[in-house]
Amino acid sequence: MPVPTSSPDQRGASAVEMALILPLLLTVVFAIIDYSRFFFLRSTVTAAVADATRLAVLPGTTDAMIAAAISQALLDPINQADGQTPNVSVTPSQRSAGQPVTVTASLPFSPLILPQFLGMSLFPQNINAAATMVVEP
Repeated sequence: MPVPTSSPDQRGASAVEMALILPLLLTVVFAIIDYSRFFFLRSTVTAAVADATRLAVLPGTTDAMIAAAISQALLDPINQADGQTPNVSVTPSQRSAGQPVTVTASLPFSPLILPQFLGMSLFPQNINAAATMVVEP
């Protein structure tokens, strides 16, 4: 049985179909990449804040030491684009035994691949994390 050959009118149909589908396919692939980066950064910031909170409950720890611990944990170039540094706050500033301490951090986030008009509507502008522990005696 002979294989049907395509007619001359349909030779460019595959190219036209690909041209129509490719932008949508690339947008989905780039969205997956940016969402993966967002969730990785959120996990990294959350872990850095948890580690800094463990440091904050120890006697003699200063707010500068806590901020430095978070910044050190986020030094990886994947974590920070364009030298963005996290905003760190520790409450209360004077800590005593048995008192809860809350460490919060906020890291600016911008998508790398998606266009700004699409990316800013899909992602928050900041990645926020907070942790609370009780100061050790």
